[in-house]
Amino acid sequence: MSAPTQTTRLYDRLMVGSVARRYYDNSGFFNFGYWTAQTKSQRAASEELVDQLVDRLPNKTGSILDVACGLGASSERLARTFSPNKITGVNISEAQLAQARKRCPGSTFLVMDATKLQFPDAHFDNVICVEAAFHFDTRDDFFREAFRVLKPGGALIVSDMLFKHFSDTLGQMAHVPCANHVRDIAEYRNRLAAAGFTDIDIDDATDVCLARFRTNLAHWPLTEYRAGRLKLSRTLGMALIFRILAAYFGFTCKTYLLVSARKRGSG
Repeated sequence: MSAPTQTTRLYDRLMVGSVARRYYDNSGFFNFGYWTAQTKSQRAASEELVDQLVDRLPNKTGSILDVACGLGASSERLARTFSPNKITGVNISEAQLAQARKRCPGSTFLVMDATKLQFPDAHFDNVICVEAAFHFDTRDDFFREAFRVLKPGGALIVSDMLFKHFSDTLGQMAHVPCANHVRDIAEYRNRLAAAGFTDIDIDDATDVCLARFRTNLAHWPLTEYRAGRLKLSRTLGMALIFRILAAYFGFTCKTYLLVSARKRGSG
């Protein structure tokens, strides 16, 4: 088992913190979400993001591996489509997995590095990774491992981000290895193809994921205050912090991707 990294320890703290729990409505999610005209909350947007990815699966039966499953919210959402006993979640944080096991009983959760999956070849029908692959050291290693553990005809679905103004400093701030810097969608497609994938489909979801998340984040404290759920004294401080966070994501993040790809069938 890999030792916890600085990034892991940071997420362990952030994901269970009182502010994150409140913002995500105790859902266990910790992603930007997918925002439609009808979306009213971060929780709903995060649920919709998983649904959007599942919609890209050509075969919604069999087994699915949830890579970097966090606190188990994505696995819990997957259980609306897949039988819980067909869902396996992996993460490098045992603290996060402890919460996932409570949130999604009946599924299997294991401590595991996404770039060194300890499963046999051709073991899963589907692999999903929600907004985490840019952290992996490296993303290309994860693609190769996902390809290996997929059965022929299996599918990989991913939400991921490309970053702008990339430098060693930015990489350290955003916890993104320099090897994961990808210039554009065309290069991202080529990296998937190099891992063996075909039928690669990549949608630019920057507006409905990144941009609308930033808008909601910046306005959330004031919205909570107007609804009577946040005192004025706390609203002022949180409003400044949330606007800074929204600006940070705008400065660092370039393109938000929704990705699907397949491992060619044996026939």
